[in-house]
Amino acid sequence: MNRLPLLILLVGLLVGGGCAKLERPTEKSLLTFPKGRMAVDAVGLELGVAQLDVKQADHFDSFWNLLDQQEFPLELRKLLDQNGLRIAVMSSHPPPTLNELVGPPKIDPESLSEFEKALHAKGLLRPASRMVTHERISNREGQAHEIVTSDTQSETSWIIHQEDSKTVGTGKLVRGVMSITTFPQGDGSVRLVIQPQIHHGQVRPRIGVGQRSFLVESGQFVVPINALKFETTLRAGESLVIAPTRDVAELGSIMFGNNLASNDTLRENEVDEFKLVQSIKPSNSQPQPLHRILMVRVVQTQMDDLFSTSNVGEKLTTNSIQ
Repeated sequence: MNRLPLLILLVGLLVGGGCAKLERPTEKSLLTFPKGRMAVDAVGLELGVAQLDVKQADHFDSFWNLLDQQEFPLELRKLLDQNGLRIAVMSSHPPPTLNELVGPPKIDPESLSEFEKALHAKGLLRPASRMVTHERISNREGQAHEIVTSDTQSETSWIIHQEDSKTVGTGKLVRGVMSITTFPQGDGSVRLVIQPQIHHGQVRPRIGVGQRSFLVESGQFVVPINALKFETTLRAGESLVIAPTRDVAELGSIMFGNNLASNDTLRENEVDEFKLVQSIKPSNSQPQPLHRILMVRVVQTQMDDLFSTSNVGEKLTTNSIQ
């Protein structure tokens, strides 16, 4: 009888120990979430600004005809066309010619100078990348992200055509900028609001309001073009493509035009010998620039990130993200 309490105590400890083991997870849960999940209202975007050359004009027209232009109302397309801009949607499976269109141009050794041939033989001469900008960002709901789409023009003027009127402006150090605002729709799609902007003038401090406080930031004077503001809804993998009209006129020349003088100045100011070799462009074989294009691709939404990574088969290009 005296051993009974001791026996009961041992049984209780064994049972209690077993219960404690059952409470500790011994196997990894089948339902796992990726690390660093996006915020509920965040959207992953891939942004690319590509510089095309004159030899690609027909190639680009063929590429453009494979995109969906009917996604946008006819009235909007007419208004943008009048201002020298055009828009289209590229599906989650881009045309096979995309990489060829925005990939690095080939170097023709026969058209090089003797100095360039020597660099090419040593593997030091590389063609300039057509991807002026290539980045991935995470954008919150209602947050505007600005991306520069053009070279800086020393001084120029512009005309913005509206339905019944025109707006004229002029400025120095003029750049074309696209403002992209995202609104996740909760079903895996994203509403993009696009607003063309003209930035000009010297960079100066500006006072704004954010998070219930005053903010001081530096920037140029901004001309938002509300008359050409538009929106579209895309799903993961789809892209919005914006380009100038074929004549690269009107606002299209400011938003996607080129300023060769600015590139030459940057090259003359380069003092690092190694960087200079890396950035040399073949003088004779380098085609003249045509215009730039902007590609905005929805990479991932919070719904894509809920249980797994985004099921996107192809990247915007095969070039590395800068």
